[in-house]
Amino acid sequence: MALGCAGVLLAGCGASDDGADKRSGHGLLKGSPAVGKASGHPDTGDFNGDGYDDYARVLDAEDKRRVPASLVVLYGSAKGLLTGSPARLTARDGDTFFTRPHRADLDGDGFTDLVAARGASDDRQTFVMFGGPRGLSAPRALAVAPATRVLAAGDFDGDGSADLLDGGRGGSGDTNATSGPDPAAVLHGPFTRAGRPARTSPVDLGQHGYISPYEALVGDVDGDRRTDALLLYSFDAEQDDSAPADLTALAHFRGDPGKGLVPGPEVPSAVYESMAGTDGLRGGVVADADGDGIADLVGSSQVSYGRSAGGGNPGKVTVTPGARAGLGTGRPATVLQLPRRRGALWGERPLVGDVDGDGRPDLVVSDPRPNAAAGGEVTLLPGGGKGPEAGRAQYLSPLTEGLPSRNDRPDTWTGFVAEDLLDVDGDGRDDVVVHADEWESGRHRTERPRQYGAEGQAKTHAGFLVFRGTKKGLDPDRVQYFTSGEVRGATTVG
Repeated sequence: MALGCAGVLLAGCGASDDGADKRSGHGLLKGSPAVGKASGHPDTGDFNGDGYDDYARVLDAEDKRRVPASLVVLYGSAKGLLTGSPARLTARDGDTFFTRPHRADLDGDGFTDLVAARGASDDRQTFVMFGGPRGLSAPRALAVAPATRVLAAGDFDGDGSADLLDGGRGGSGDTNATSGPDPAAVLHGPFTRAGRPARTSPVDLGQHGYISPYEALVGDVDGDRRTDALLLYSFDAEQDDSAPADLTALAHFRGDPGKGLVPGPEVPSAVYESMAGTDGLRGGVVADADGDGIADLVGSSQVSYGRSAGGGNPGKVTVTPGARAGLGTGRPATVLQLPRRRGALWGERPLVGDVDGDGRPDLVVSDPRPNAAAGGEVTLLPGGGKGPEAGRAQYLSPLTEGLPSRNDRPDTWTGFVAEDLLDVDGDGRDDVVVHADEWESGRHRTERPRQYGAEGQAKTHAGFLVFRGTKKGLDPDRVQYFTSGEVRGATTVG
């Protein structure tokens, strides 16, 4: 296994100089992460316990360049993400892929670990990279079945140790299934360093064996100190006469001290509608959005597609408060809708954190669809006494003053989406990591034809922008910018 520097596995390696361009925010910030320490309650954003959150992302394969998929880790520092000394884990061949990574202290040593899987669906290897004072370790296979499909991490049984939710696979209504159904299970922690769970509890998530959930939103929505799960399903019962009559697209399972998860109360129709779109559930996040200590459901929904601020129905975000009696049984939901914004996709990818450092949860949402006005948009809704406040919203787009590159061609930018809230510089305020599928940078401008574009077009790359949190919100004049190609050049570690 090739390592970037002796004694450090997935810790960032490199010189201590700062190569960032102070004028544009672009450049490679080099250096090694600080040596951290264990904590009784480790920050899930911080793999090495040094007080700076770290960014982990899957970069998909690029077939045209024969570049395999990779899992890239960028460590935080006082100056931001160490983009000049990242580390990456590659897929085993160009045809395989990584699942979305999950963060939890699996072995209970006081450091946050990273769990993911790589490989084809029938030969998927689930692995853990253990956190430590110098960063993540090399990947180690979990002692679980090859078909394991980790959907979430949480403390489902409330014993203080992190557990994993295996969502199972297949079912009679799953047209993509290549083999028989595999049952779901809660994998209870603490895990050993060999990757073996303390015990396993089967749980029936398959709705009479018909379908497995494709996503899980987890958090303690009833305040009992056990993680609950909202499970999302996709099916077309109208085209299948064998479908059970009581299928549901959204199911609630409650944390349980013995079994990990047990069926919870039926999800109220209003909760489902808070996440529904024209083509099914749009998703959301479970987090404490109103600051009362109980997790809420922040759901993104739409009624119809709108092409402009004055056409169609714009997207909306609904905050359904958690309650002791269950989700949707307490205070009325809060609906956040901005009619003057650009249409049906507003509200995508909701994220909850504290951007301005005032102790109140803030909400960040995206509108990824490019258009003639902005090419996508990210919105910050600061927290108030009763939750996020639309009246104080801040908007960021590729045309915002102060960004590393701006011009009059927003059609070159797509997928401008906030992906994560992390305190990468350790100042007590969350920073927003934004990803753009294509970003035209002054550093990459060229008069020559680009490889996959028409003559005269500027060269574009997938870009990442880190907006720093401040007392007044997000600061577009303090943006760290880097491309996917730059972080792909990291040392391969497994």
